[in-house]
Amino acid sequence: MEQQRILVALIAALVIFVAYDRLVLSRYKRPEPPKPSVAPAEGPTGTVPEKPPAPASALAAPRGDAESVVVETDVLRASITPVGARLADLELMAFRRTVERDSKPLDLVQPGAVLPGTLELPQDASDAAVVYRPDRTQLTLHGSDEGEIVFVGDRDGHAIEKRYRFKADDYSFEIVANLPDAADDSHVGLILTPLPSDRPTAAGQVAVAFANRRLVEKALKDIAKAPAAVDGARWAGFAAQYFLAAAIPQSGEGPALFSMTDGVPIVRVDSTLAGKRTQFAIYTGPKEREVLTHAGHDLDRALDFGMFWFVAIPLLRALRVLHVITHNYGIAIIVLTALVKIVTAPLTRTTFRNMREMQKIQPQMAKLRERFKDDQTALQKEMMELYRRHRVNPFSGCLPMVLQIPIFIGLYNALSHAIELRHAPFMLWINDLSAPDRLMIGSVPVPVLTLLMGASMFLQQWLTPQQGDPTQQRMMMFMPLVFTFMFINFPAGLVLYWLVNNVLTIAQQYWMMRSPA
Repeated sequence: MEQQRILVALIAALVIFVAYDRLVLSRYKRPEPPKPSVAPAEGPTGTVPEKPPAPASALAAPRGDAESVVVETDVLRASITPVGARLADLELMAFRRTVERDSKPLDLVQPGAVLPGTLELPQDASDAAVVYRPDRTQLTLHGSDEGEIVFVGDRDGHAIEKRYRFKADDYSFEIVANLPDAADDSHVGLILTPLPSDRPTAAGQVAVAFANRRLVEKALKDIAKAPAAVDGARWAGFAAQYFLAAAIPQSGEGPALFSMTDGVPIVRVDSTLAGKRTQFAIYTGPKEREVLTHAGHDLDRALDFGMFWFVAIPLLRALRVLHVITHNYGIAIIVLTALVKIVTAPLTRTTFRNMREMQKIQPQMAKLRERFKDDQTALQKEMMELYRRHRVNPFSGCLPMVLQIPIFIGLYNALSHAIELRHAPFMLWINDLSAPDRLMIGSVPVPVLTLLMGASMFLQQWLTPQQGDPTQQRMMMFMPLVFTFMFINFPAGLVLYWLVNNVLTIAQQYWMMRSPA
């Protein structure tokens, strides 16, 4: 029976760590960055990329010296190059590049020779180098306004027209292509490029598509090794932790391709010409559930809360409600953690009581192991009798722990996806709950919140009734060190949740230790 109990514990631990790795750590594993193919220019993080090799593919072309067409709406500001009628910049007015209040709006276009909005035309051609003539140089929309810009050009003597259509209050816009000389049923592809890094420690982005009612993700480093095709995609593009750029074909679904060109990962979404014409919708904005749902096309599926989404979504809504009351997301996290702790208190109490009862009979179990060390059958029989006399079930502590796993992972995923935490201040030195906490002591950045979390975890481990042999107990005492190391680069909001949870658990354990058994 003892071996079976240890086996169950090992399986439970394995399930927890696998779920933790897949649903939590995987969001913070940064893929290897692609080789740059951009001209020297300062990016959103203030870095200057190296000088790239000259463009080689049909999808690459310099942006040119002509003045870009500027589109300003209530939610975004876009610059469209006359060369290729491509997006040179797309700034989100509600989101800053850095935590500083005077920071510029976040730009979702990575500068380079390959730009989003490029069309891949029939016969392996593209419009990247086509010099278009726009019908205006600026478009400003507010309130319920709608408007479009018409770009006219020709490629090798063949006319081509490209229209951008915008709404004042929408992160989505349309690109309409008219190819009078192309055959109907020809395919036209729309190109998207990766999003710039939000910050040096930001979670790695992936190429993503929604097809056949499931989300398909591909790491950028895997695209560099081999292209990948997705059939029947409702949409496809690039997704970072908090932002999404996605293209939707006119027909509602179509083929998508993840590949590399000129050292840059790209996503191409195809649409079929009908009456010499086709169009795409493009979403470039936050991965915020309500916004994505309003945009339609199942874009809300880009916000993947994992297998315990039914727990994560209500908790995220509760976090927003608490912020309305507290006006501080750090305090909202503390209150939400406390509420979750209250709900799970009966389960924790059951687990603790079982562990304490098991601890009481440890001396007797040790004597039985010594007495029947050469007769496992007799040992199992005597241990079962010991459990029966003391009314202890070695498995009764497992069920409460298993029931808490969905809540733990759900809350963790809710905080991981909460774009509200981006640049959200808490107090003291913590001015961004989505970034790792660092307190500058002299010239040394110290992760104070993470160290406090590790200390609280050690204290919690010390107060927990110990079971098993001394070797196992010593190994468990190393867990706080392991978790502290893992959490050093985690967002401060997640570390705050874990710290508060540990403190509340310690208080609960202290109260239960003082109460009668």
